[in-house]
Amino acid sequence: MFQFLMLTCMQLTAQEKWTLKDCINYAIKNNLVLHSAGLDEKIAETNYIQSKWNLLPGIGGSADAGMNYGRSVDPNTNGIVNTSFFNSSYYLGASVDLFRGFMLQNQIKYQQYRKEAAFNNKVSETDDLAFSVMNAFFYVLYFEELMRIANDQRSLSELNVKKMQVLVTTGLKSQTDLLEVKANFEKDELFCIQTANNIESNRILLKKAMNLPPDQQIRLEFREMESEIDAAITANITELFVQHAAWSPVIQSYELAWKASQKNINVKRAGFSPSVRLQAGYGTGFYQTNKNNNNEVIAYSDQIRNNSSQMIGATLTIPVFNKNAVRFDVGRSKLDADQAKTRLEIARQNLLYQMEGNYNELTASWKELQQSKKQLQADTLAYQASQKKFNQGMITAVELYTTKNRMASTSGQVLHAELTYAMKRRILEFYEGKRFWE
Repeated sequence: MFQFLMLTCMQLTAQEKWTLKDCINYAIKNNLVLHSAGLDEKIAETNYIQSKWNLLPGIGGSADAGMNYGRSVDPNTNGIVNTSFFNSSYYLGASVDLFRGFMLQNQIKYQQYRKEAAFNNKVSETDDLAFSVMNAFFYVLYFEELMRIANDQRSLSELNVKKMQVLVTTGLKSQTDLLEVKANFEKDELFCIQTANNIESNRILLKKAMNLPPDQQIRLEFREMESEIDAAITANITELFVQHAAWSPVIQSYELAWKASQKNINVKRAGFSPSVRLQAGYGTGFYQTNKNNNNEVIAYSDQIRNNSSQMIGATLTIPVFNKNAVRFDVGRSKLDADQAKTRLEIARQNLLYQMEGNYNELTASWKELQQSKKQLQADTLAYQASQKKFNQGMITAVELYTTKNRMASTSGQVLHAELTYAMKRRILEFYEGKRFWE
């Protein structure tokens, strides 16, 4: 009974239809590339937290114990003894950097920028994943709808083959006309096979982006087409670019990388500055050779108290010459900053041209859609008229299939324009700050 219920649930899941938002949200939760970006973000956050902890003092301790045999040095008197003895020592120390050319403070800011850049990289990866899923989703829909058109064309060709066979039998058409009709039917059959292959190829790409098992069945549903293609959309790309660049995770990531590289220059420059470190320590020990006037070993607790020593001091380190290593490090960090600035400008330039291109494709697909719809109406009427003439023997099979293929081609153009407009419209909404999958 349990296996039957599990099988039923699996069948219902396989038959469930996935909307665009369903596919994107599933991909965001399960995509491995996005999971890797999340790990990078956590690593950057850990580095940032550690950089702040570096401001705290370092504290450490040690303890040792041992038994000396034969001729050895008495750790209590530094004299040579020939007897075996036990000794132990303990030490607790602490140190803190008072000044290192503000290296630690600049490292904190550097790691903060890196952490924020990693966050924006993750957001950018999420956005890229959403659009990858959207493209694969729409391509599957496109080829599925194209398959419907191809099946309709194949059915018409099959019907014409049957009609032609009757006409050849009655002597109204020649064998050549029948061969022509059959050739067109085989051509439509091949196109159906190619379209089915394209459906599966894009379905595999969609499953990969979503991290779905390759053998899992998935059915897509898209109900928003008619409401989306109701009017043309206009936008001022220059103003939209300024607005989008202000929050774009891609631009923000490059900008934060540039700021981090500037802080790294200050980190490297700290190598020119003197450093001051404060140190303090406490030590004590027990020595079996430490005896009183009665030649008795002094008690352990007394020795721990009496042998204690304290230390406090400061260390000043002044860099004099290190084979010009610091100067070269600073020079490299400056070049890295210039490179980061250049990457930022390239990203801004690419974004502007990308926005211009997407908006141009949006307006072009709208115009193409309006004209192709008109052309489809005319081609449909032309094909219907040609079919009547062909049935009456007024035109040849070649003339019939010329109008038929033109109608099929125009149907594909309408479908392509509709889907292109739907995709580009979502991209434009994203530039306006709307993540359509949320």
